[in-house]
Amino acid sequence: MTMRQISPGQERWALLIMAFLFALAAPFLPVLGVVFLLGWTAPLVVLIVRHGYGYAVPGVVLAAGFYYAVLGALGALHTLFLVVPLAFFLGFGLRRKWEAVRLIKWGLVISLSGTLVSLLFAALIFGVDPLAPFIEAVRESYQGLGSAMRSSGSLTPAETQALEKQVASLVETVSLIAPTIFVVESTLAVLVNFVAAGVLFSRIGQKMPSLPPFREWRFSVYFLFLFGFSLVGLYWGGTRHIPLLYEASLNGDIIATFAGLIQGFSLLWYVADHWKIGRFWRWTIVAFAVLSAFLMQLIAFTGLFDMYFDYRRRFSRRR
Repeated sequence: MTMRQISPGQERWALLIMAFLFALAAPFLPVLGVVFLLGWTAPLVVLIVRHGYGYAVPGVVLAAGFYYAVLGALGALHTLFLVVPLAFFLGFGLRRKWEAVRLIKWGLVISLSGTLVSLLFAALIFGVDPLAPFIEAVRESYQGLGSAMRSSGSLTPAETQALEKQVASLVETVSLIAPTIFVVESTLAVLVNFVAAGVLFSRIGQKMPSLPPFREWRFSVYFLFLFGFSLVGLYWGGTRHIPLLYEASLNGDIIATFAGLIQGFSLLWYVADHWKIGRFWRWTIVAFAVLSAFLMQLIAFTGLFDMYFDYRRRFSRRR
């Protein structure tokens, strides 16, 4: 049964209830909960496009009250600012028939801006370190795992001490790459909402703008420049003992490398299409690459340089 068989009023209620149920399930599901936490606003996107902005407000209010009760003020603040402005923006763009790339690009900007606003509110209004709850959650999860293993008798005292050192090292690493984690979180929020809204639109017989084929994905050359400046910053920050420069460069290096990795696989898909390589062998190559740190680094470097040299254009000229 699809939504096209119900009245507009019933459709509005169905979308509101769906959004609230997704928000309700998010904190209590171990794996799917992350998807629901990032994408519970997808029904609100559809609601905004088909019925207007005002109809989405009750869903936001209900979810805000629920998350405040379950996650506390800081958790609710971060969750709402991460996805609610994004949902209204996607609804705004879809109502104006924007293309998919534009929606994704500016959706990421909106989601990151919302995250930044939530962090500023946490620091200025609540007077707490905005990263403290996040880092504490990581520490508690690993300490809980260690306690369970100790109680089962599977760890010796030496192994327990080694585990505690690993937890301390992990917490330090998480604090260093927190900006990258927020970028990844915002990216996933945009993609989950975009894909989920597309699924809902297909159920009601409405088309959603589609992304270009993966073989055509390209990023800005600024990621290559970011990678180069980050390498210099890592060297200077490490040798001159400038922590802020080192942390910023570390995050820039990770983000640029990740962008290069995506473009590298996109280039690989383009070459595979040209040589008419079957999907089985493509995914076999991808599996080997994922299992090899050297191949992953090689693909990332290839993708980064492709941003400048555009190997696809050169390749098509030779054809």
